[in-house]
Amino acid sequence: MDIKAYFELIRLKNCLTASFGAFIGGLIASYFNLAMVDNLILASIVVFLVCGFGNALNDIYDLKIDRINKPERPIPSKRITLNNAKVFSYSLVAMGLFISLFNISCFLMAVLNSIVLQQYASTYKKNKIIGNLIVAYLTGSVFIFGGIAVGNIDVTLMLFLCALFAMWSREIIKDYEDIEGDLKEKVISIPIKCGERSIYIAAFLLIFAIFLSPLPYLFGFFGIYYIISVVFCDLLFLLGIYKLVFNPSKMEAKKASRNIKIVTNLVLMAFLIGSLFK
Repeated sequence: MDIKAYFELIRLKNCLTASFGAFIGGLIASYFNLAMVDNLILASIVVFLVCGFGNALNDIYDLKIDRINKPERPIPSKRITLNNAKVFSYSLVAMGLFISLFNISCFLMAVLNSIVLQQYASTYKKNKIIGNLIVAYLTGSVFIFGGIAVGNIDVTLMLFLCALFAMWSREIIKDYEDIEGDLKEKVISIPIKCGERSIYIAAFLLIFAIFLSPLPYLFGFFGIYYIISVVFCDLLFLLGIYKLVFNPSKMEAKKASRNIKIVTNLVLMAFLIGSLFK
């Protein structure tokens, strides 16, 4: 068995990032209650497995396209057979759902996200108007999952909303960057429908995420150190989108997309600071 090929199939780095997000989200929601670590470890494993299922499923459904565009991927390169990929992916989700039974609410959310991943891979990858929202939801949901694992979603709900709108904005910007390829593949996207106006839609979504970011401070969850940290992040968000709005080129779209990804991770650090130093 080529273990490296299976790690490539599930996109190991993405799975580790998602599971880390669930762990950190739960840690913040528990206010660093070390008695909850066991639950957080289980939640992280579930997120890793379900994320791996979704990533493998994408390659299964993308086989025809990947044979042309990405022949080096594990399935088209025949390092993993299509049948083995299917067995592996559904084994991952089965294990993930079984482990999630440690908490019935986690189990229900894991079932929901597994269904969403299935629908995304099978139906909505070529309808990015809906697909972008699905990706944004799935990205933010790992934080709520961590909160559910420790019995408190108040703060993680706010982190979820910030991540959802920021990632939704990023997905539209990525589509703007990929508009020519998407036209060839007959993909439906907001940039294809709206052209440069899609940049304003992405900017609005990102500004809405910025608007939501002070809520943990305003609701009294975090103190002054959080608001200082998150305002710094918000300024970085604004700088990136400002450049794109006034220069809607593919190069600026690529930079803005990278900026949103990096700054979203910094927002997570701001939540950590807020939780540690109230």
